[in-house]
Amino acid sequence: MFTKEIHDLTLTSDAADRLFSNITESGTPDDSFLATMRVLLRKRMDDRGVRLICKRVNLSEIEVSTLSATQAMGWFVPDVIQYPNSSEHNIVIIYMSNAEAGRKMLEIIKANAGTGKRHMGDYTLQEDLRVFYARKLNALFYHSADDRSTVIFTDRLELKHFHALQMMLPKYLPSLFKNNPLSESETALLKSLGDKTSTEYERLIEEFAKEIDIRAEIIRTKLAGFETAFERVRLDELKAEIDKHEIEYQGYLYSLRDVAEKIQERKYTLAGLECEIDKHSDDSEIMGYFQCNKNLSLISVNGTVVEFVVHGYADVYDQEAFDKYVQNHKGYLYSQLNSAITKAQMERLYKAIFADGIYKLRICAAYTADMKNGLKAAKMYMFPPESNSYLPNPHIQHHGCIGSYAMRFQEYMRKRDYVGAIDQAVVSARNLNFYDSTVMMKFARELSCLSKSCIEKSDGTLLTPYEAVLELEGSYSSEP
Repeated sequence: MFTKEIHDLTLTSDAADRLFSNITESGTPDDSFLATMRVLLRKRMDDRGVRLICKRVNLSEIEVSTLSATQAMGWFVPDVIQYPNSSEHNIVIIYMSNAEAGRKMLEIIKANAGTGKRHMGDYTLQEDLRVFYARKLNALFYHSADDRSTVIFTDRLELKHFHALQMMLPKYLPSLFKNNPLSESETALLKSLGDKTSTEYERLIEEFAKEIDIRAEIIRTKLAGFETAFERVRLDELKAEIDKHEIEYQGYLYSLRDVAEKIQERKYTLAGLECEIDKHSDDSEIMGYFQCNKNLSLISVNGTVVEFVVHGYADVYDQEAFDKYVQNHKGYLYSQLNSAITKAQMERLYKAIFADGIYKLRICAAYTADMKNGLKAAKMYMFPPESNSYLPNPHIQHHGCIGSYAMRFQEYMRKRDYVGAIDQAVVSARNLNFYDSTVMMKFARELSCLSKSCIEKSDGTLLTPYEAVLELEGSYSSEP
């Protein structure tokens, strides 16, 4: 690996910068990586640009050691990774000015970044690249789930390291090379980056530059279609005018449909009210529903607003999702467990409830049903005493979210089906979404820490989660 700085290349000249304005770099120690990218990517580009960023972090080993994981990641991970631009591919090289601090940085990154970790969760550690470069430099490689970005963390960045990192450029942007593999001359260029001198690399770079008449390319690119510019401008204007008129036309149609729907809705409402008035009945269907359904606790009624609590079992969930995530002890179902319960014990409890049917999990949720404005979940609700043996549904209790059930409630209300409308709350209370990591992390933490007897056996006996864990291991006794 050569240590000579590479500058003044044809492919990195001002003219080349204008031609390759969609392939750029910042913070690099020399021009070689930019030239290499322009050679390999000029015929492989999609509609996104490619940006190479080198970022040096100026912290000492002591300063790095005093940072929390969140603070450290704030220093190490640049905005382009935290807030990616969908119109760009990115290769980001992050290194320390001090090698000892760099090694500490790599420890923090490996412990806190990547799939299943708190930071950079949509990035995967590329172990094959780490192993490939292990004898050359100490580095970690992460690739994004959208296949558009690679982040390289290295303890230091000498010129020989910078040149060596270019050798695996196709691995950093695999989507651009998937259907367009390297030619022999391109492979030779990458191999030359491992030579002791830069002679062959510079020769090959200039050979590629000769294939491109940069001045002619700039003229061709900038003046393409100039002679028909007026016609194209008028064409664009006409398209814009047509789009505008079509939007106005659709707006008028929408207004007419909206007015027609409002008239029809009010006719339905009027007919329903007239029918209800004619009945003169003291008891209503919804009253009977609350009386018969022992799992509903009516809290209050104020005008058209009914506040109530639903009790039931957590039996509405995606079995495939559960089977997928229950086996991953590094996932969110196990990330914040009570220290008194091991991951293996928690897995047995999960399966006993959601797979084997040994236990049932009691669950509850609170709602307000406004017959005018719809169904809403009661967030951070203070449940009544009769809910003491039920676990509040975390999606509803912490986030107040009932998803599509609110829309279904409205559909039933339009049909004057009050029982069907309230029943949507009953179903939503029993629902657990194992795909929602934020919700299920709270669920796992609360279930493992709970002292409530919310686990029901087949004979109706209630256990706390910890008691259920002990019973599954054969070490729990219900005798005093």
